[in-house]
Amino acid sequence: MATNAPKFAFSLTDHHGHSVTEAHYHGKYALVFFGFTHCKLVCPRNLERLSDALNHLGRDADRINALYISVDPKRDTPEQMAKFLLSYSSHFTGLTGTVDQIENVKKAFHVFSTRKGDFTAPDGYTMPHTAFTYIHAPDGRLLDHIDGSLDVENLTARIKKLNSSNSGAAATTPVTSGQEHLQILDKKQVASIRHIGNLSRQLKGDWSNMMGPSDLNDGFGAYRFQLSYAAYALALAHFHRLPAAPGVFQSTFERIIKKMCEPDVWYYWRDASTGGGAFDTPRGQPIANPIEKDNIMYSAYLQTLVLLYNSLFDDDRYTKPGALTLEYEPYFWGKAGEFHFEYDQKSLNDRVYWNMVEGGYLGVACEPWCVFQICNQPPILGFRLNDELSCDGTDTAGEVAKGYLKAWEKYGGSVDANGDYRSLVVKHINQVMPSLGAWSDAWCATLMHAWNPDFVNEHYPAQREKALVRHEDGTLSVKIQMHPRAAESENITRIMQGGDFGWVAALASEMGDTETLQGLLAYADNNLAPRIQNGGFTYARSDTLFDEKGNYALSTPMQANALLPLARLNVANGFQRLYARPWSPKNPQHYKEPALTAVDFSVDVYRAVYVAEKKTLLFDLAVYEANKRGRVVISRGLGRGDWMLKRNGALMAWGDGTQMVGSNAPADVHQDGETLRLAVWQTEVTSYVLEWYE
Repeated sequence: MATNAPKFAFSLTDHHGHSVTEAHYHGKYALVFFGFTHCKLVCPRNLERLSDALNHLGRDADRINALYISVDPKRDTPEQMAKFLLSYSSHFTGLTGTVDQIENVKKAFHVFSTRKGDFTAPDGYTMPHTAFTYIHAPDGRLLDHIDGSLDVENLTARIKKLNSSNSGAAATTPVTSGQEHLQILDKKQVASIRHIGNLSRQLKGDWSNMMGPSDLNDGFGAYRFQLSYAAYALALAHFHRLPAAPGVFQSTFERIIKKMCEPDVWYYWRDASTGGGAFDTPRGQPIANPIEKDNIMYSAYLQTLVLLYNSLFDDDRYTKPGALTLEYEPYFWGKAGEFHFEYDQKSLNDRVYWNMVEGGYLGVACEPWCVFQICNQPPILGFRLNDELSCDGTDTAGEVAKGYLKAWEKYGGSVDANGDYRSLVVKHINQVMPSLGAWSDAWCATLMHAWNPDFVNEHYPAQREKALVRHEDGTLSVKIQMHPRAAESENITRIMQGGDFGWVAALASEMGDTETLQGLLAYADNNLAPRIQNGGFTYARSDTLFDEKGNYALSTPMQANALLPLARLNVANGFQRLYARPWSPKNPQHYKEPALTAVDFSVDVYRAVYVAEKKTLLFDLAVYEANKRGRVVISRGLGRGDWMLKRNGALMAWGDGTQMVGSNAPADVHQDGETLRLAVWQTEVTSYVLEWYE
């Protein structure tokens, strides 16, 4: 079940012995950390880090209540809290209470803690717990949550920006589901977008940072999956977080689709189409065309990407005949034109649909005879987008979804008696196969949540608990279910175990499960070698499944390039909300609103949203490294009346309904026809407000 943001509500006792509630701390920002006084490492380290950040804020720290809430009420009396904080931090007020009071506040904040035996600790136990810092606005609403990996300098900057953000929609409007576009992205989110952009801009045949450990890069981390889920991450980020910045995403999306059409991505099908393999399916002749029959593990992803492109950018370029041309030209063998296949948006969607119908709606096979649930989720999203874009009154998505559920009922339904998602039906023996593990369940659920959310919500809590490993520092990793044939083949292990961690994180993000998502991302940032590469945020590849302490250590290209960016950039119910109301000719208002329609690749966009009721375009920009410059084009802005553009609150330019009349920064802004062009050169995030008035 999706979780809501933690609420700032409690009834406790402070370290002076006074009874307090959340109302005592309204009127100031609140910085909240949970811990216990007998903690040896995590709590002292975090209190020191937070205190240093407050010291760096100077007088601005007076606007913040720093609260340290105990998760160990039996030992943490007010007197003990006072003594502990005297040793570690004078900034913090300690809060404790009865067992029930502490359980209530933990529940409100979605904080985990548990008593764990430890003969070396006082009283023979310790208290592993969630180690996030929560920042709340003066009215009590949650503004941000920060894990322990942020250094003092960046932590100070993050708190300062929130603390000083007193203007604009983001400061006055609570950020709830459906309002994520009002939030300013954090650096890791922005750098995740840049990392995907970097990958898309590699030259043809250059798969650097995308090559995995399995033979021929086969399996569940193949190029087609990395490209598709990286594109899904961008689609959700644009739709929910940066709706007024198509210029950030459009070029990268085009490049990803182009790569999907390269033979490196699809030519595997000539061999895979012959059958055999793990399920000993009947052998057949090789089929080179990767779309005509079966192979939903490629065709459905290309289908959804081109339909998403049309929907997101109001651009129908892939509807033109031959717009999707798949071609391989070997020189020393084969016939001329033997590997040349032309499709477009409609013919591709139609082929996927008729393959679905011919399969009785159970789904289209991936490998011959093997119908996986996972890869038959994307086409339902694709059919929904096509229904909206075609405007012909059809409900293909509803037809297929209904048929899908009915077809799977013959095999006991989508989940088994244990609540795990059945993985596939092997049709030549009419046998249903059980779940392949946490990654298989999470992958299927993430996409199924788009069109069947109640079903996914019902099964999520139990599946989550079966998948998670909780660590003493409050971070989370995942349990690994080894494939039965892993001992026979190292390559099988590489194929089957590459996505557990990333898929559980992606599902937590879709479900709005903030505690689980942040616990997993904190673990990744602490243990999976995060790095900045050409301005993009990613993780170094590691083929080691567990480290010397037995902790999860695997970091695959699929996880680093697609799944963790998807987890960071998606929002609660992101796929579901996109499915319910995509941008289309039926919902065209978005296409008419002012937006950043062109953004140089040197520029990062941290926020871009048009607030219609305020007639205001809010956007926040920076170049990704020093000595870079870039330009941003604002379209659909002129002709709306008089306007003024502010940069960090200072008037930058102004104009009437048709032209720019004046500017205080002529080198940084000018009119070009019906657009405004901005020069961007600051590495610090700079806030812009373009507002229209009567």
